[in-house]
Amino acid sequence: MTTPSSEQDGLVRVLARGDVLALAFGAMIGWGWIVLTGTAIQSAGSLGAIIAFIIGGLAIVLVGLTYAELAAAMPKVGGEHVYSYRALGHLPSFSAPGRSF
Repeated sequence: MTTPSSEQDGLVRVLARGDVLALAFGAMIGWGWIVLTGTAIQSAGSLGAIIAFIIGGLAIVLVGLTYAELAAAMPKVGGEHVYSYRALGHLPSFSAPGRSF
């Protein structure tokens, strides 16, 4: 089966400038733990830094499990906005995704 020539012209632009900006900002924040690991080891010592990373990892696992449960219960596009809309209503859900930063 062949596809029409219009579909073979190239890649389709689907990310807007804001999407790319959000991805870049998330990447910068995400790399913070790698850049600041040396500072954490200097101030807390190697054992303290290991314990801090374990505690932080456990907290992230709990957050991830919570989001997995919410995504399974409400399989709609929208993430935090959909979850807070169902729980709190229209007005509080408008600012919920922004408060997660």
